[in-house]
Amino acid sequence: MLVLGLFATCAALGLTSYALFAPSVGKLELSRRRPTGTAPRSQLTAVADGLVSLVDSVLKTRGWVPFPAAEIEMASVRMTPGSLVVMVSSFALVVLVLVSAASGHLLVGIVCAVLVPVIAKVVLRKRGGKRRQAFADQLDESLQMIASALRAGHSLVRALDTASREAPAPTSEEFARIVNENRIGRDLVEAMNVTADRMDSQDFRWVAEAVAVQRDTGGNLNEVLDGVGDTIRERNRILREVQTLSAEGRMSAVVLMILPVLVGGGMTVVNPGYMAPLFDGATGFIVLGFGLFLFTIGGLWMRAVVNVRV
Repeated sequence: MLVLGLFATCAALGLTSYALFAPSVGKLELSRRRPTGTAPRSQLTAVADGLVSLVDSVLKTRGWVPFPAAEIEMASVRMTPGSLVVMVSSFALVVLVLVSAASGHLLVGIVCAVLVPVIAKVVLRKRGGKRRQAFADQLDESLQMIASALRAGHSLVRALDTASREAPAPTSEEFARIVNENRIGRDLVEAMNVTADRMDSQDFRWVAEAVAVQRDTGGNLNEVLDGVGDTIRERNRILREVQTLSAEGRMSAVVLMILPVLVGGGMTVVNPGYMAPLFDGATGFIVLGFGLFLFTIGGLWMRAVVNVRV
């Protein structure tokens, strides 16, 4: 039983890691995307596809999605909300069986299984946050590209298109999205505001407002963009200084959050009898629950202390 659970855990972990961290696949030709014949599917593939379709329909009906499509897209995960829910649920079930069999306590397995979707949610938000941060770090250089293209006589849409081809990801992807939305009829300022909301970038909102004001009143847009770029560059410099000064506090918070978990897990494996009172009686459950409550409060407190925004 333990060997089967370990094998299933490794397989689920490998699938999850591939889905989250695999490099993006390049575009295929139209002829390859529309094959003349349909390859036969195995029964397991058919059952998995049917389960994913069922979960997608249920999520659409209920209106609540644990992993929204926008969050999945921001994390660059090539999965639908239903398929991600099925994968996380399968992995949680495997963790439940494995931990329960290894520890001999069903409650421990349930707690570890509940942590699986929480960790998946944290990973998605972390990847999305890194993508937004990369967009913010690249914005000042992208504005310089746009201003240079405007000085060369190009229109704003053409300048955005040039930046989408020369800027690194994710800025190139977002600018290409703005250009494509404008080509199919969406207002340029509206598309820029939607991108600013999606990337949670106040700096890019300023750029959209500057474009809107210039379109209504006229003026030299490249000089405005140069000024906005200088402001963004100075704010980023101050933010980097603040992050450097607060690095010790953030690392201390990480160590203090990880240490109790590692010590408790190590003691459970090395000396199960020492930790047994926490899982055998009502008093142990009360103490464990109170400790988890204090652990959560302390984590939120330390996060508020070290999270400095400029």
